[in-house]
Amino acid sequence: MKRLVLLAVSILGVASPSAQEVAEVVPLLDLDAVLPEDEMVPSEIQPPKFNPGIQLAERAISASKQFGVTGGEQAQRGSLTLEAEAVRQEFNQMMGLQDPPVTMPIEILLHGKAGDPPRKRALAYQLRFTNKSFILEIHVDLARGIDRDRMERAILSGLLYQRSLLNVEPGPLDSPLLVPVWLVEGLREAQKWSAGRGDRKVYEGVFKQEGMFTLDELMSINEAGFERLDGASRVAFQALSGAMVMALLEQPRGQEAFVKFCNEVARFDGEMPILMRQYFPELNLSEQSLAKWWALTLAKLSDAPLTEVLSVSDTEKLLSEALIIRFRGPDGVLLAVPVEAWESIPLDEETERFAAARPAQDALTRLSYRCFPSYRPLIFDYQQALIDWASFRKLDELDETFTELAAYRTRMQELAVSARDFLDFKEIAEATELSGSFDDYIKLIDELEERPRPEREDPVSKYLDTMERVYERPKRRR
Repeated sequence: MKRLVLLAVSILGVASPSAQEVAEVVPLLDLDAVLPEDEMVPSEIQPPKFNPGIQLAERAISASKQFGVTGGEQAQRGSLTLEAEAVRQEFNQMMGLQDPPVTMPIEILLHGKAGDPPRKRALAYQLRFTNKSFILEIHVDLARGIDRDRMERAILSGLLYQRSLLNVEPGPLDSPLLVPVWLVEGLREAQKWSAGRGDRKVYEGVFKQEGMFTLDELMSINEAGFERLDGASRVAFQALSGAMVMALLEQPRGQEAFVKFCNEVARFDGEMPILMRQYFPELNLSEQSLAKWWALTLAKLSDAPLTEVLSVSDTEKLLSEALIIRFRGPDGVLLAVPVEAWESIPLDEETERFAAARPAQDALTRLSYRCFPSYRPLIFDYQQALIDWASFRKLDELDETFTELAAYRTRMQELAVSARDFLDFKEIAEATELSGSFDDYIKLIDELEERPRPEREDPVSKYLDTMERVYERPKRRR
């Protein structure tokens, strides 16, 4: 998140300005005038008495009167006010706040239109103040359209800035403000999880990869660093940030402490763990307490509930792991044999066979709760076959049974692949908008065109360049 510029506005204002006051207070600024540096010296400006660039009919105000949207088309303004109010309501609910008063209006100014030459920055901030309140401006370049994720982050950041300025008199500040990126992304993830929109498999994947980010790396990433992350790293960062926020909220009196933490975080200029320990005393038990709480929360979020249904591929994987008969050989070594190779198991006593089959039976029972629904009859058949083997019944039919079950499983996998391919085709053929799945790839191509990588002169690179020229297909002549 870029540090905010403080521009003193020597005019009268109120906590929630009217439409006419906004027309006098908030001139439409060119985004090129908002420099991208992290820190800038506050300067004083004299705005015009009336700015003809703003038409009152081209402005929308949200229900809470906290958000005003100027510029763009009417549909864009209305959509953004609704989105901003939804973010505000979720934020207040997460913080346990019951309709708090508006102490800092947030003005969203839309510049240009789709197809215009893009400005230097797609989104920029300005912090102004009147004699009664601060006013945050969010400037948005419409040349590339509105990035909804970026817009949501900007609105949430504005609400966090409001919390940090609650007890601050309007005027120049001693130091710039900065909301950590991990806090914004963590709040977004926590809101998704509390609303039932979180993806547990993302947390499971990050947990299996042991996080991908250390605690120091998580808290040191700024907005520019976040934008440079590839898709997988960004998803991991968001999941880890969500686990951090939820770990703090789960502390004793966590919600109350979290509100106090957010009231100071943007103005805090020290090490973030120090501020956390100030409001969450349980993290003072040891130097590793914060990391342990973080890891435990991530592990809990990655656990699958009993009611979660597995996919066909996941069911197949767990079924293959379950269909193993384990027993000790004559030399006492523990052996594992697939059920299909039952004839090679040298167990002659019924009690020994039941003991060897019991772990497989238990694993099949656990799998039956979460397996893909059409696999439940198949699991029952496997359990019955294990009972027949252990009790020396229908042994002459076991090979045929296992062959039929294997063929049924193969058919199930083929149908799953066909269904996936059909759904992919339907999604591609009937798509009405871009999914954004290749945004990172396109961004990398643009970066390579703007800033080509220097040619490497090491032996390996030279060898690969030579092989590429040898095997490259000759271009067809026109």
